[in-house]
Amino acid sequence: MKLAAIGIGDVVLISKGGRRFHARVLEVSRGTVRFEPIERGISYRHASARELVDHWRHARRRRQPGEPEAQEAPPPLPPKEQLSLVGNLAARSGDPR
Repeated sequence: MKLAAIGIGDVVLISKGGRRFHARVLEVSRGTVRFEPIERGISYRHASARELVDHWRHARRRRQPGEPEAQEAPPPLPPKEQLSLVGNLAARSGDPR
């Protein structure tokens, strides 16, 4: 399998030492993949491109229609007077604070 398509956070199926197991990719460099096994009882922490059997890409969550993009700024805060309870309570009780 070609390592160019594999990125950090992807899930891979590895066949190593007569065992097949799933793992999460931590690093890809010089023809090897460092990973963290998802399944228990696996002590392997790296594999070559030949030992990779399958690959699932880690994708971001899709936006819903009308949902703002991550780069957009949040809406501005209301004026300070609107957030203050002191002004509202004083106006109701007739206190001229």
